[in-house]
Amino acid sequence: MGLAVKYKILLWFTSIFIGTAGCQNHVHLLQPNHDVSAYYENKQEETNFQRKIRAYLNSNHINGSVAIVKEKEIIFHEGVGFADFNQRIENQPGTAHPIASITKLIVAASIMQLQDKRKLTIQDSVATYIPDFPNGKKIKIIHLLNHTSGIQAPLWQTGNKKPVEIVQKLATKTIRFPAGTQWNYNDINYLVLGFIVEKVSGVPLHEYIQKNIFNKASMRHSGFITEEQADSHYSTGYLKIGNQLIPAMQLKTDVLFGCGDIYATVLDLCSFDQALMNGKLVSQDSLKEMLTPGPKSKYGLGLYVANDKVYSRGIVGGWESFHVYFKNKTTMAILLNVRDKRVNIHQVSKDLYKMIM
Repeated sequence: MGLAVKYKILLWFTSIFIGTAGCQNHVHLLQPNHDVSAYYENKQEETNFQRKIRAYLNSNHINGSVAIVKEKEIIFHEGVGFADFNQRIENQPGTAHPIASITKLIVAASIMQLQDKRKLTIQDSVATYIPDFPNGKKIKIIHLLNHTSGIQAPLWQTGNKKPVEIVQKLATKTIRFPAGTQWNYNDINYLVLGFIVEKVSGVPLHEYIQKNIFNKASMRHSGFITEEQADSHYSTGYLKIGNQLIPAMQLKTDVLFGCGDIYATVLDLCSFDQALMNGKLVSQDSLKEMLTPGPKSKYGLGLYVANDKVYSRGIVGGWESFHVYFKNKTTMAILLNVRDKRVNIHQVSKDLYKMIM
């Protein structure tokens, strides 16, 4: 790559993601491999700003964990409400929650890593890796990444189907529209991408993510939702219906493969955002591709792209998740274990950002 091209990419990256100094209420440094379990146990004082955020969260029915980080400094990091209402176990700053569709961004980063290693390109046809895939010669990997593939999910059957069985069943389905002509957000795109990661890397998807994403981003409190994995590793999910809290059903792992089968802590999500945006996970060329919206939406590769931020959101069972990386290098993660119609998670993130600015 010539110097002129490198300079243009650097200039683009700087203009999008490097901003001015933010809030002065920074209280703690986020270090690689940092154990935050004793973060608030050991603090000697808190700011009025932190008390204001806590009051806002409580008054707006937030139940989960929240972290706000500016570069490497933790601005806010707390649990709110209960991780388990029956046992009266409170949410802590380090409580883990399922992150639902934020999993897609992690899988997208895995695909881009394989591109950086020249093991694939996102312009490859899906048929290159899955010969019997419907319309596979015309559907490219990028169409799966930005939800313009046009494929349909098969009807889910009872029982835990393996990803390869679900992919094989896709061969019997017709496409909804020609690849690249429409946008249709569909979990099945990322289930197929997870299958491609396994086929190209030669290792199970979870093993690949653990080694190449979690370890590199210092996500030491994240893991995978599997049939063998006890749900005691993360919070209990609830649905708020009227004034009643109803425990959510156990998550079905077969339909979550590649698109929603990860749990994490809020600080781990902040660490992921920083690692991705700072070039620790993918090259700047691949990052630029991820941050380029498709022609039919504001969705890039695994995340939404706005003028001053990038973000993704997830809903599964009784959990709702949101993380956002702002232009001034502030990252925020909100993981809720009560789905409540009164809570607009987008508005909560906007309100919190206004408070810290």
